[in-house]
Amino acid sequence: MTEKLTITGSADLLATVPHLLGNQPKESFVVLTARLGSLGATLRMDAPAEAAPLHYAQMMATYAANDEKATGSYVIVYTDEKPTYGFPYAAHVLALSNELATARMPVRKVLLVTGTYWATYGTTEKNSLDVIRDSNANVTLTYFGSGPDIDLYNPELLGTWALPVQAPEGTDEDLDAACRTWAAALDGEDTPEKETARQLAAAFQHRHIRDYLFRETITTHNGSFGDTLTGKFTGRPDWDRIDRAEAVAFDLMKVVPTGQRAPMLALMGWLEWLKGRGTQADRYLKLATEDVSGFRLAVLLRELINRGAVADVARDRGTSYQRRLI
Repeated sequence: MTEKLTITGSADLLATVPHLLGNQPKESFVVLTARLGSLGATLRMDAPAEAAPLHYAQMMATYAANDEKATGSYVIVYTDEKPTYGFPYAAHVLALSNELATARMPVRKVLLVTGTYWATYGTTEKNSLDVIRDSNANVTLTYFGSGPDIDLYNPELLGTWALPVQAPEGTDEDLDAACRTWAAALDGEDTPEKETARQLAAAFQHRHIRDYLFRETITTHNGSFGDTLTGKFTGRPDWDRIDRAEAVAFDLMKVVPTGQRAPMLALMGWLEWLKGRGTQADRYLKLATEDVSGFRLAVLLRELINRGAVADVARDRGTSYQRRLI
């Protein structure tokens, strides 16, 4: 996506976070890295609770340092904690500011967001949350179709009436047919017919074919599934096609029962990770492991994300999926 979005103040900055993460953070620390004239990566971690300030700060700064082009950063604390004295998580904020400065991305501003107001961290001001809701950034992002907190996956809404599908045998003919059908679904504009959707959902049940379909979602892959899985492409992928892949994957889940939706959830999680949306990615991957206990691909991808890994394609502004924020 290439729409320009002008950030003119703290309210605009805070408004972008739920759109970037896909949901409204709660009891969290968020770091936004900053590049020359734009925002870079967005990192969210659970509020530190009992974690030692230095350890927590070093871990978060290490993850943020994956954005090698960052020259600065913003820190946002989302919490309703009310300490007896001072400001919430003050020692953690100080440690994180020091670690980010050491990593050559000094903190430009720290903000505090509670359930009732927001403020510049360390001040007694209390600004209405309505200012964030009514900000230019939130209005613009909503206009362009961004909708944080929309829960796409609800097993009850998807239904329980669908019959299971049978995975193909995995022959070369099966693979070729699946790849052709998948390409047609991604390059078209209409929702796949029910029978076509069930054929694709069945193909995703076969591990070997599933891997090929993951790879073939990317038009700029270099042929290696391992490279494709970690976001190492030969050029900028067709992000509109990838958006389409997520929409089709959601449609495929409607034609199969629970217990057969894990491959499509894993695909959606992987594509969100390629976009640099680790929080949303982990959410879908966790749902995949719940749909099929211990679903191996989702487990491996979650381990990758939880180590703070950022897809190579998301690191490079020339190839990444993001709105230009200036």
